[in-house]
Amino acid sequence: MNEFDFSVLTAGEPAQFGKYGSLRLRYLKENKPALYQALLQGNFLNAHLNEIDRQAHEMVEQTVQQLIRNERFDESVKLSNPFLWVQKMNSFKDIAEETIMRDLIYC
Repeated sequence: MNEFDFSVLTAGEPAQFGKYGSLRLRYLKENKPALYQALLQGNFLNAHLNEIDRQAHEMVEQTVQQLIRNERFDESVKLSNPFLWVQKMNSFKDIAEETIMRDLIYC
């Protein structure tokens, strides 16, 4: 696995991205080198990665909430069957992350 030195990416906006921005960075470097170089040279890379990270977190939260509503899954399950609640919430998050990986990170 490659290690990235995030501190030297651009002189523009500071790097504040997390998991999803890091995944996008790896994808750009490995699969879209021309876009990566354009963002880097234009001092837009950190802004792009910060925005991707922000959007991804927002999309995951929205998707999880939608799945909860669709399955009529509520907090009462958390009290009555905590193991089921954790299992379902992890499942919802996995589904949401698969979606954002396809639609936002790896595109």
